Amino acid sequence: MIDRRTVLAAGALVATACAATPVAKSASTSPKSVRERLSGFALNTESWFLDRPFVERFDAAARAGFSHVEFWALNDQDRSAGRLAKVAADAGVSIAQIVGDAPALARTDASGEFLENCKRAVERAKILDTDVITFVGHQNVDGIPKADSLTAYTDHMAAAAPIFADAEVFAAIEPFNPYDHPGHFIYGSHDAVEIVRTVGSPFIKLNYDLFHMQRAEGELIGNLRKAADMICYAQIADAPDRGQPGTGDVNYANVIAALRAAGYTRPIGLEFWAKDGDYNRAVLDMLALSDAVQLAAG
Repeated sequence: MIDRRTVLAAGALVATACAATPVAKSASTSPKSVRERLSGFALNTESWFLDRPFVERFDAAARAGFSHVEFWALNDQDRSAGRLAKVAADAGVSIAQIVGDAPALARTDASGEFLENCKRAVERAKILDTDVITFVGHQNVDGIPKADSLTAYTDHMAAAAPIFADAEVFAAIEPFNPYDHPGHFIYGSHDAVEIVRTVGSPFIKLNYDLFHMQRAEGELIGNLRKAADMICYAQIADAPDRGQPGTGDVNYANVIAALRAAGYTRPIGLEFWAKDGDYNRAVLDMLALSDAVQLAAG
């Protein structure tokens, strides 16, 4: 667990960073104490700052001290890539990861639709200046056994691999856990790692959501070390309630230190819901986690 007394040690610097509203007053007032300490994380605009419209959450992220964001859905209307690229640029944040559309990839006849979705996702990623697109598509389909589902999923990813290689954009497979996401056939790391190995493309990798991994299989550090060369993106939330680190069971200081030691250099997605909707507290907890990771890394 995070020692929250490390937050108090920040004293006046943290007080400067956090406004009366649930965002920091300025990302530039104390860059070494706030923005730099949060630079290793990407705020999820789907789960943070739910008290304001979606497009305002990018600026809220910047004011809280974050330099990166991530989000899920895109469309051609209110969430167009062009519009959100401008929103991010105006806020001064970079986009670490987006989510692409995937049909039920247990079906062998989903290939045409999936390939078109992949092409569209790559076009959007280029507009948004990001190189990680997460895909799921591993929902169960009645009448299709798990083994056949995994084979079809692998074949679809192999067929799509040249699209991502040509664009130099990663397609990240995200395994789930059976407790929060019933009705899927890829849980934990084992099957996902096997798919990535079988496809053998440098641009078909994993979104290693450590919340899902904890709930699905545990042994976080040992398993991520085994999968380290297949991880192109990582996300965190504490278990079992998906709050910020420090509100549940996981010692994320040690886990993230191990992830970094294994060679992961990208921002880590903060796909969690702040406990009690207290975003100031969540920012403080992330500052404490950043400091604790540094200590754990030695």
